[in-house]
Amino acid sequence: MSETSGKKAWGVYATVLAAILALAAGIFFQVINGTFGATHRVCYDVAVVALLIGGAVVAAVLVALKRYGLASAVACAAPGCALLFFVHKCYWYVSDVFVAIDEKGFDPNFITFTALAAAAFVVGEIALYARKVKKVKA
Repeated sequence: MSETSGKKAWGVYATVLAAILALAAGIFFQVINGTFGATHRVCYDVAVVALLIGGAVVAAVLVALKRYGLASAVACAAPGCALLFFVHKCYWYVSDVFVAIDEKGFDPNFITFTALAAAAFVVGEIALYARKVKKVKA
């Protein structure tokens, strides 16, 4: 007899939430076209959008196929890699803000996107280590 039941634990819901956050971050980044600040610094990278939206879709499909462990790994790795590509692409914008070339400070769109992508990564990381299926009580 199996020690796990077919009932989902909260790790599955955390995986779905991470996928939703990644999808929202990807769509938001695409809508603003990766442009930030008074200098209109373009930080757009197609890899960021592809990882966020593609990772969310793949994670959702894997959850539908009941491959919860793999889904949580995708929901964690895709936003993490997207954040790394984004950090590499927006380095000059952050430098402009810190040395006061862009005097208005960080653009609210920059903060919103970074918060969404970071939240997707953190929730995905939590989902990666959380239990996906409830244990059966004997």
